[in-house]
Amino acid sequence: MASTATATAQVQPNPTQAHTQAPGPVRLVQSQATAVAPVARDESHFSQRRFADAPISEASKKGIEHEFLSDVQAATLDYALSGLDLLVQAKTGTGKTLAFLLPAVERLAQMDLVNRKISMLVLSPTRELALQIEEEAETLIKKHTFAVGHAIGGTNMKAEGKRLMEQPPRILISTPGRLVDHLENTPSFVHLFSDLRVIVYDEADRLLDQGFRRELDKILSYLPDKTKVKRQALLFSATVSEEIKGVAKGALASNYKFISTLRADEVNTHEHVPQQSIIVPFAHHLAATLAFLQQDRLLLNKGSSKAIIFLPTARLVGFWYEALSLLPKGSLPPLFEIHSRLSQPRRIRAADQFKDATEGVLISSDVTARGMDFPNVTLVLQPGLPPNSEQYIHRLGRTARAGASGRGILLLDADEAFFLRDRTIAALPISPVPAVPTPNLYHLAPSELANAVDMISAVLPQVTADTKAAAYRAFLGVYNSSLKGMKWTRNDLVAKGNRFAVEGLGWTEAAPPGIEKKTLGKMNLKGVDGLNVIANIAREPRGGGGGGGRGGGSGGGARGGGGGGGAPRRY
Repeated sequence: MASTATATAQVQPNPTQAHTQAPGPVRLVQSQATAVAPVARDESHFSQRRFADAPISEASKKGIEHEFLSDVQAATLDYALSGLDLLVQAKTGTGKTLAFLLPAVERLAQMDLVNRKISMLVLSPTRELALQIEEEAETLIKKHTFAVGHAIGGTNMKAEGKRLMEQPPRILISTPGRLVDHLENTPSFVHLFSDLRVIVYDEADRLLDQGFRRELDKILSYLPDKTKVKRQALLFSATVSEEIKGVAKGALASNYKFISTLRADEVNTHEHVPQQSIIVPFAHHLAATLAFLQQDRLLLNKGSSKAIIFLPTARLVGFWYEALSLLPKGSLPPLFEIHSRLSQPRRIRAADQFKDATEGVLISSDVTARGMDFPNVTLVLQPGLPPNSEQYIHRLGRTARAGASGRGILLLDADEAFFLRDRTIAALPISPVPAVPTPNLYHLAPSELANAVDMISAVLPQVTADTKAAAYRAFLGVYNSSLKGMKWTRNDLVAKGNRFAVEGLGWTEAAPPGIEKKTLGKMNLKGVDGLNVIANIAREPRGGGGGGGRGGGSGGGARGGGGGGGAPRRY
């Protein structure tokens, strides 16, 4: 339940100007109506400031579904309406999208914009997030005369460029890579930005994580000189690293405001979300995950179980999705998959379906680890070694959003247990999974694991050989980059991979799955014993696969197309 006390957002001097005197905290002002009769709300990120009392147009008010501003909206609205550049530290899932859309739309509505140009540019790290922002913008501007559009990868660039040139939207949401492609290759595209008034960097830390720093600099070089065309810049980020400060220095005016809306108890979600870990062999990761999913559905979150399983590659996602889809009907809630090999429409459909689902299991690569807002996720499962501690934390951040509760489980092979000794991970509230039922914890008894192993073993013969072979090659690729931490030689890697193929994937042929000679060269595995080297692998077209939901165990058919809290248990 949200507190009725007035929230406080810390407004600080911009981090690149340490000598600037920091103003005091800005209190989110309550209207007389709210002060007299505060309304109880279920989420903890709302302020007590009403949209009805905000200095915004009636047109915008009609496009807003909530009664109260969120903390981040209340803390930033007045500053953004004044035209100041802002660096805002805010968690995803707390209303930050409307926090930058609303003041920008209000300011554009007051300008004399008669030309057919793009007036507002929003840069998003992923296609999915870009479309999510576009959807929210369309709701907000339904009573305005603006149009909103997008430019993202995974679509026909020529057709997209033609559409944008013929009918330029007032607001454009784009991924950096696709925008640079248009600026460099679509004739006259750069002229669409000659009167740009607002630029937004959403999930700025994620933009940098994705390696877009060079693209961000290049985009700025194409935009009009700020001294000639006054432009507001808004930069939103969950974290404020030195690199973020560097981006801010180049993109924002020297007098920008730095506003952090993180409360003391939520500076880092991962520090208070209950987390558990378990040591279980690679071959049993899928079975153990199945047991936890059933436990979440039947015991801990009956009727509202909503889980995300994060895997390191698209091929492993494909294997898990196909195997779990073959379980008897009703074994699990509806299944969804999202990864880079799906076509963009399929990814969008899967994301929308999972978002709207009351119950569901999303199997995903790291494409959804940041930025995507899936409500009411009860459990995040991470089978296998995460890429690093930061990505572990990003994945975990898909649960316990906007004041909701949630939990995380990390499943590691014994050779991966070193990850729990990472300084960042060891400081987290991670407790071992017990073998007996324990209040408010997931547990796994040997008999429960054995039952889940039997269920998985029964469906593995139905998984296609191509899916298994692709998962095997993905396993080699993932762990080839972690040999030092695993304390493996390349011979160990191949031996472990071949064992995983048989015990974890259900591979039954005498020779292990084939791997191309050129791939061996890239992985530095030439000459390693135990590999089945082949000339070429038949390539399936990208964009195949289900991408939508399946009924939680469809009963047949392949897919179309020493940590904190104590040592983990071992099996």
